[in-house]
Amino acid sequence: MYRATLWVSTAILLVGCKLPGDFPEQEALCYFDSQREQLRTASAASTPTPIVQTVEVNGVIYNLMAGQTPSLAPGDTVTLRGSGLGAGPDIDFSKLMIGKSRVLETDLKMYEQKLAISDEVNYETAKVVDNWDKDILSWQDHEVSFTVPVHVANGETELTLQIQKRDGYNESYIRPGESHNVIDAITRRIIGDDVEHNCDVVSKLSETPYGTSFTVQVNNPGFDELVRKGREVFWSYDYNLGLAHQFRDLSWDAIFQYRAIDPIKGGTAYDLENLFGAYPTNSGEVPEEAIKPVYFDRYPMPTPIPGLLGTGPQQFGGETRNTGWAGYRYAEAVDPFDGPGSWAGFNCASCHGNRITWETAPGQTVTKVVPGLPNPKWSMKWAVMQHKEGLTTHSFEGIYAEENGPAWMPGAKKVAKDLLTYHMPQGAGEHNLIRLVGEGSETDNDYQFSPIAIPNVSYYTGIRRSLSHTESYVGFEGSYIHSEEPDGAMGSMYAPELKALTAYMTTLDQYDDDLRNVGLYRWLNHKGLMPEGAPASEGGFVQTGWQNIPPVSAAVTRGKQTYDKACGSCHNDKVGLHTNEQMLPLAEVGRFFAPTIYQKNQQSIRVTFLRDIYWTQQRGLLSDGHVRNIEDLVNPQRCQEGSPLYNRYYTLHPAINDAKKTFPDEIDPYPSINRKGDVFRIPVPVIEKKDDINQQRKRFIKRHRYFVRPDFDDQNFYWDFQKMRREWGQDEMGAPAPVGLPATPHPWCAESTEEIDDLVTYLLTL
Repeated sequence: MYRATLWVSTAILLVGCKLPGDFPEQEALCYFDSQREQLRTASAASTPTPIVQTVEVNGVIYNLMAGQTPSLAPGDTVTLRGSGLGAGPDIDFSKLMIGKSRVLETDLKMYEQKLAISDEVNYETAKVVDNWDKDILSWQDHEVSFTVPVHVANGETELTLQIQKRDGYNESYIRPGESHNVIDAITRRIIGDDVEHNCDVVSKLSETPYGTSFTVQVNNPGFDELVRKGREVFWSYDYNLGLAHQFRDLSWDAIFQYRAIDPIKGGTAYDLENLFGAYPTNSGEVPEEAIKPVYFDRYPMPTPIPGLLGTGPQQFGGETRNTGWAGYRYAEAVDPFDGPGSWAGFNCASCHGNRITWETAPGQTVTKVVPGLPNPKWSMKWAVMQHKEGLTTHSFEGIYAEENGPAWMPGAKKVAKDLLTYHMPQGAGEHNLIRLVGEGSETDNDYQFSPIAIPNVSYYTGIRRSLSHTESYVGFEGSYIHSEEPDGAMGSMYAPELKALTAYMTTLDQYDDDLRNVGLYRWLNHKGLMPEGAPASEGGFVQTGWQNIPPVSAAVTRGKQTYDKACGSCHNDKVGLHTNEQMLPLAEVGRFFAPTIYQKNQQSIRVTFLRDIYWTQQRGLLSDGHVRNIEDLVNPQRCQEGSPLYNRYYTLHPAINDAKKTFPDEIDPYPSINRKGDVFRIPVPVIEKKDDINQQRKRFIKRHRYFVRPDFDDQNFYWDFQKMRREWGQDEMGAPAPVGLPATPHPWCAESTEEIDDLVTYLLTL
């Protein structure tokens, strides 16, 4: 069990280290605010065209009607005056963008985080350790005031005001006929009675955002330095995971020194890139912050793990250094039992970095680990690696355990989670899988197989309903200030470091123009659609640009017409994100795998933004990554029950290992061994004796109710999507009846196969 239980001498110290209570329960705390909804309904009745006539900056007035260009700097107080500006971000769903930086609508408070050592669960207290006040000062229909964020980039850019109306709310699946109310994501991890939790409905939004924009000049001499600091946070920090993994007996030293044992394939784990997507920190391929030692006077977030037993106080700053692998850093810390040390953990770049080689010009090749793009080779296989110390084999705590089963298969028995974890689709993760049932965290194992695809964050700062957790109103920045344990950072990030990270995040699209052209060139070549007279080489295509190749630009124009018809109701906006941020109810949008913990909390899934699709599809598309490529996603057959494509994706049948591939092997968008053609399946382990490791592996998989062993194959467990979509909801989230997921996850496709090529051509330019 946990290492803490082995330290009998620490029993007295651990008395105060248990979880002090329960996490707030939104179904009990939240209520419907009828007065607020009346204001939203009244505002939604009027949608005048917004007009900004004058801009006042620190008392200086610029007349837009006279063609004057406002000059802005961080901290300036700006007032927009005009008409039709709406009721603001709490009544309407509004946002202000200055270039790629969103003007913050929410006060962000960073709460103290602690670890209940004996339970190994993180939680927060009501003590505020830092804050980032919102930028919006006031918002009325004729006047909007705000301060310019610190993370806006230098130069001439557009200031955009976008408005959507809140025209209703999603109904609760648990309490049919009532609104679904959600607790503020910023406070939902606080345990205690001394905090008042804000709640809101999950608002429906008007489909088509509208707004206005005008040119401004930004003067921010501190931007480059802020970006540098943010780059360190992204590439050089370990997000407190090194000590946490050390505490749970995972040895990254063994992994990186090729001493780790692969319990599934057997032998030593050597190929780290194909095992879990680890890319070497080659000079020129990653920024210097990923290679050189970096000293943090104060870590971007304080660790919640305390010092004990005379080991000294916890270390809140220190040096991080290179492990030799991008996204993995050693960080100095204090283990409460073993004392000071330096342990490896991973950071943003491990999941959000894709190593790509492309031509920038004929004969000129570059290789970069491109930050922001999802890593298509990242997997959870690292979590099952073992290491030996003497005669003892060590494993990550939680992989092998005795725990209770779910309501549909109760009873405390031994389970082995390594086989299912090993076969988690690449480019996706589900870290609650390796927690224990009943630990006390909202991310305890729930026996629902719910992989979440790594999101593309190459241009994300404009998002209000942020990240794959589908948080309803906390925004991009807010997603980094509360714990994302167990699948991310453990602790709230301090405001200065969060501002720096936000500034860096606005720069991640620096390679997008090249990569769009590269992806389009490769796809057109593979499909035999490259027009006569187009540049013969990838580098030539990149240099020329698709806009300057008439047949390609004509196909893009035709594809956009199809896009506006088939996709525009959800994927059009005024700020270039290609999402209206709708929170679609689960019964409308569906999932191939079970909805995640966070999607259950929201009872919905946010419309994703569209960008870098050629590269994003390498880890699979949609929130669980199950669609192999963009062509299959838009193909009308995928939305037609009984069609060959539908049957291949969504019905049980013998695996088609030689299923037609859309891409050649070297750029297969879904190269994982987990897919094996078309049917997601897990091998059935051979049991040699009663309750051996294979029996425990089999037991763990069988406890997931939608894995089945069909009559036609007794060698594998298959994921039964049809069973899941019919039955999911009662046992999983307490609904009075099954939710009734749609026959096709994301049931929106092109109307005809003739539209596919042009539509894909357009999508690859986004």
